[in-house]
Amino acid sequence: MPRHIYVNDAQERQTQEPVPGERRSTAPVDGLPPRATGRADGGPCWLSLASRDVLAAKEFYARVLGWCHVPLLGQRRLGPPRTSRFLALMAGAPVGTLSQATCDLGVSAGWVPYFAVTEVDTTVARLRERGATVAVGPLATGTGRIAVAAGLQDDVFGLREQAPDDRWRVGEGPIARLELRTRDVFAAALFYGGVLGWARGARDSCEVEYADGRIAVRDGLRTVATLKDATFEEAAPAGWHACFRVADVDMAAAAALGAGGLVVSPPRGPRDRREAVLSDREGNPFTVIAS
Repeated sequence: MPRHIYVNDAQERQTQEPVPGERRSTAPVDGLPPRATGRADGGPCWLSLASRDVLAAKEFYARVLGWCHVPLLGQRRLGPPRTSRFLALMAGAPVGTLSQATCDLGVSAGWVPYFAVTEVDTTVARLRERGATVAVGPLATGTGRIAVAAGLQDDVFGLREQAPDDRWRVGEGPIARLELRTRDVFAAALFYGGVLGWARGARDSCEVEYADGRIAVRDGLRTVATLKDATFEEAAPAGWHACFRVADVDMAAAAALGAGGLVVSPPRGPRDRREAVLSDREGNPFTVIAS
């Protein structure tokens, strides 16, 4: 059965009045930081989470991962104004956006990665040619056109013409890894490679490398995504999976339980490579990794 998606990225501009005592974002009126430069085409450029209760989600990730959240104002969304969308930061580095789900269509898609493309409409056409589901868009936003789709195995991901923030990186800062857990690694590589232009030999495209049963997607020397087999031993379900850095994995696991989440897979590994799989209050899984 296809995975339903909480719609959270359809938007149109509208100026809003400031909320007394609320911290204002310095982002442009469209609600996101300026465009990034120097990023490989087809590489991941952002993360987003749509929640049934964005204020509760904000509180959870602040307690568990130590994030702070800046309201993204200056836009009109399909959900409540003013507090419907937040920029998550860890020690000043961007993590992604937390949004109020505007339509509860079923099971949450969890943390959704966005990939940078030159033209969203052209990429969406390639998706449809390959039998993928385009759930949202293409839509025009203040930072370019976007779309949200589901791959052949219901792995939900997004497309953006403009990367929101040049500081956002997989493998640097708060995002340690981005993984696709799939039942067919090679089919997934062919699908995403064809859609996003991986391994096409151009200087501005991502390259792929197969080793140890996994496919690494590289932007230069950095691994920006990994495609791996989803087995019965995997704690997290199939689909795209975000891995975040924390100072203390055991403390993060304890904090998740105290904040109403779950420890899906308990902490394991030596102290400098320790990790655990957790889920938030709405069941969205993520991994924490020792920084």
